[in-house]
Amino acid sequence: MPVMFFISLGFIIVILIGYTIYRVRQFKGGMRRPSTGFTVADLKKRDDAFLSARLQKTAADKAAVLESCPALREVHYMQVADELFPVSNIAVDDTIKKTLEHKVSALPPLPTTSLALLDLLQDPESNPAEITSLVSTSPVFSAKILQTVNSVYFNLPQRVTSVGRAITLLGYNNVRSLVFEDILYNTLPSMQDADREGYVNMWTHSAVVSACAGHLGKSLFRLSEYTLGTIGLLHDIGKYFYHFLEKREGAATGLPTVIEEEKQYGMNHAIIGAIIAHKWQLPGIITGAIEYHHSPSFFPPDRIPVTCLKESLVVCLSDLICKVLGYIGRERDLLPVREEYYKRYGLKNDLAEIVTPGLIKDMEKAHYTVRSYVGIGTPEKGSS
Repeated sequence: MPVMFFISLGFIIVILIGYTIYRVRQFKGGMRRPSTGFTVADLKKRDDAFLSARLQKTAADKAAVLESCPALREVHYMQVADELFPVSNIAVDDTIKKTLEHKVSALPPLPTTSLALLDLLQDPESNPAEITSLVSTSPVFSAKILQTVNSVYFNLPQRVTSVGRAITLLGYNNVRSLVFEDILYNTLPSMQDADREGYVNMWTHSAVVSACAGHLGKSLFRLSEYTLGTIGLLHDIGKYFYHFLEKREGAATGLPTVIEEEKQYGMNHAIIGAIIAHKWQLPGIITGAIEYHHSPSFFPPDRIPVTCLKESLVVCLSDLICKVLGYIGRERDLLPVREEYYKRYGLKNDLAEIVTPGLIKDMEKAHYTVRSYVGIGTPEKGSS
């Protein structure tokens, strides 16, 4: 009996060893065998398409979007000649750059508390108690946040008296847009007095683009919605600093805004914004995406640094969607995103396929949060 047992055991071991050798050889053969002839570039494209995780919209979703946003049915884009495009940062006159940098350096330092809040609001794992504590150090800011959450738009059954609760209800992205306004108020108080309506309109547009970019960054590209939200919030920061530059005579008209800006001031708001972001020592991904956020309308993907390619596309697309839906700011021209970008990431060149009811809700919340914060009320979208 023991002999038979060991013979059987040995037989089983031989079978297992043989099977293992067979599987190893099969695996190695599969590794050596080119499966479909894909190059590294092909695999990169497949990976990009996979990472985009494009929205699987139902017919009902699209119908609901088109019903609530009829402007998406037919978008009237501005036609731009192929030879017409904005100049790069390196092509801008050095004297103009130095003038801007000198004047920016003379600005008062950014509020320490606001910078700390922006940092915390970038991280979804931040301690809510720490955020509440920082907000509470400013009685005026705390009061404005409570005023905002208790506005008509939110229509809460009970009045909110806790700053922490207000922050939770508004959401980190919307609180970040309010912090952004606090920074601008301390940095450029004179601009608000000179053109209050224009100032609020630009801020509202940036807040809505921030909400849109955060949503699309997460749902389409699996990027950090907090980072994309920050980039969206700051994408037009350069527009607040035009008064530092000398305006030229004979302003151009009928051209895309970024090109008109170059003819008027020597550089466009995207480059100004990148210079400001660099001066503020913001991360390179934010600085780069600000600089290139209009490029997907003018240049193919290989003209944008790969380190900020997706982020630049998300902000460009978000900016376009917000303008189509009436969240305009000062820039009214609708520039299409080039077809190469849709193909690269497996998306349909149809904004109604990209916009979702959830995205619309996020954008509306951002819009009314800002309007409630400044006490303007809830006007029609087109007015902002």
